[in-house]
Amino acid sequence: MKRFVRLSFCLIVYYLKILVKYFNYSFRIVIVLLFVNGITGCGPKPSATGIYLSELFKDKKFKKFDTAAFNDTLRKELRYQRKNLVNYKLLSTFFNEQAKSDTAWFIALINNNQLDTLLHFVNKANEHGLSSQLFYPSKIDSLKKRFYQGKFDSLPQLYTLVAKLQIYTANALVSYSSKVKYGCVNPSKIYTRYYIPVKRPTDSILLSLLRSHDWGKILTDIQPKRIEYLILQKALDSCTNLYLRKKILVNMERYRWQIPSDSNQYIQVNIPAFSLKMVDSGKTVLTMDVCVGEKRVDDYAAKKEIYLKSGLIEDKPKNHETPIMYGLINNIQLNPKWNIPNSIAQTELLAKIRANPYYLVRSGIRVYNKQGQAVDPTEIDWDNVNPNNIPYRFKQDPGEGNALGKFKFNFSNKSSIYLHDTPNKSAFMKQNRAVSHGCIRVADPLNLAQHLVKNARMFDDIRMETGYPPIDTLRMKRFLEKQEMQSANGRQTRWMILNNKWPLYIDYYTCVPLDNGALKLYEDVYEYDEILLDSLKRFLKK
Repeated sequence: MKRFVRLSFCLIVYYLKILVKYFNYSFRIVIVLLFVNGITGCGPKPSATGIYLSELFKDKKFKKFDTAAFNDTLRKELRYQRKNLVNYKLLSTFFNEQAKSDTAWFIALINNNQLDTLLHFVNKANEHGLSSQLFYPSKIDSLKKRFYQGKFDSLPQLYTLVAKLQIYTANALVSYSSKVKYGCVNPSKIYTRYYIPVKRPTDSILLSLLRSHDWGKILTDIQPKRIEYLILQKALDSCTNLYLRKKILVNMERYRWQIPSDSNQYIQVNIPAFSLKMVDSGKTVLTMDVCVGEKRVDDYAAKKEIYLKSGLIEDKPKNHETPIMYGLINNIQLNPKWNIPNSIAQTELLAKIRANPYYLVRSGIRVYNKQGQAVDPTEIDWDNVNPNNIPYRFKQDPGEGNALGKFKFNFSNKSSIYLHDTPNKSAFMKQNRAVSHGCIRVADPLNLAQHLVKNARMFDDIRMETGYPPIDTLRMKRFLEKQEMQSANGRQTRWMILNNKWPLYIDYYTCVPLDNGALKLYEDVYEYDEILLDSLKRFLKK
């Protein structure tokens, strides 16, 4: 009989639901349905969250936890908190995904002490020079304490609190992880000539962090490991000098940027230091001075606007700053020809030709028309050549006066930048060696070539091609023959392909840790520190 009554009530509930769906009954019918569902036991079973909460707080009322109602609250709270979130779209995607699993993610946070682990790390964000308030730790802690008290006037109140706690927690994990591991700023967004392809946090990477069940491991693994960073981090802790502190902070950010490779074999040019170092098997095997691109003129932006309006070459402001970039040195060009850039021909070369008709011949510079045919420069009326549209191209032959010297070290890039020798060594005596048109002059190219090839016979070939006697005296006869040939026909351009491609980083650091733990400061030659500091201000500890 009881079974029959129970079945009858279930049928009544079923048909009442149909009536409400199709005939839009009043709110009182809905109340009746809820009541009937309750007394018959025909409604949905308690959710996993409801069961968990009822056991956690020893209160059966939590079994009425409605997952659908909670998810609706969570979506509304996400929209409301949008301005406080670092990646609203990402968090929306994540919580839409979690809606299918009855807040299992939240239960895991509670059971595995993930909240405490996260708060432990974000509260120490000042060790990275960052403000912990970026991650709302006090808000998370307050919500966590209110949750554990278990005192809620209603289930909707619980839904709102849990929704906020989940949102702020997920936001803190994403924000902290991306800033500490990848940096606060994308350098390509603030520098016009930043071409190192740094790795940035993708949505898939950040989603994988949120899905993890071991936040302690994640938050430990993302801590920067570069020795330079760790030394700067230690120095920051005890630094009271405001100038030095700023230097440390901007360079810590640079060391957070994920460059393409942390291999133990590379070449690095540090622009502010005017220096090159070569690292092999993790050890510095070579250092030398370099000259880099000249700093852009003052008021560059304003002068560029004038130039864009006039189109006159005399209005074009100089900007020879060497780009920050990465590539692989794949060959050495010996006795290189110099293809003179059109910009140099417009702004410098034409004036020298007009002042001295024989300048081109004496400098070993050949002239070619647009069809690529060589022309006699003495037959051209250079005074009537328009500098805004020079119809010629210029190439300098190999030789003692060639602007590239005897060596050109090529690496893949889209800016026509390379390392090279120079016949003019006086610039290396200057303290400020930002003097070139953008390419990098190296003080000891022969030594650099030797370390690049790592082959005695190939290095002897390089020496003989560039006028140096071989180390192997058995090849001296061959060297003397080559000398006679070069005297008669001039030096010939040769290419040496490297079997071992060397990563090259042309980078910018104004505060560099030394091997003894001391800090070496360099002048901010391109004034890049202030640009970065201005972008970092909202992230830094006050």
